[in-house]
Amino acid sequence: MPNQLGPLEICCDAPPYSIVTACRRVGFQDPEDVRWCRLNQLVDAPAGEWESLKRHPWRLLLRMAASDVKSCRCGQKLPGLDRYTFTYLTGHESSYLLGQCPRCKTVFWEEA
Repeated sequence: MPNQLGPLEICCDAPPYSIVTACRRVGFQDPEDVRWCRLNQLVDAPAGEWESLKRHPWRLLLRMAASDVKSCRCGQKLPGLDRYTFTYLTGHESSYLLGQCPRCKTVFWEEA
């Protein structure tokens, strides 16, 4: 039976694990155990437009409001997004737009 199993393809739609675990410290509930959904997977925008949307989060929210995707998979309204900046021990910083669904705890994110 073991020879019948082939390689498993794993698709991860989350930021680096260090960011996921750090989200617990800024108030997210069970970030390691919930679904993560990148916003560019939800909102259909041309690749070049994403840079502008990331620089101006309010435009991203307007784009989401205008799209067909207005709710989480659980039916709850999409959460508001806040900008978080994480600093690594090396001094390098990474910024993300993050929000968590109050019902199913899905975390919606995008690099800022």
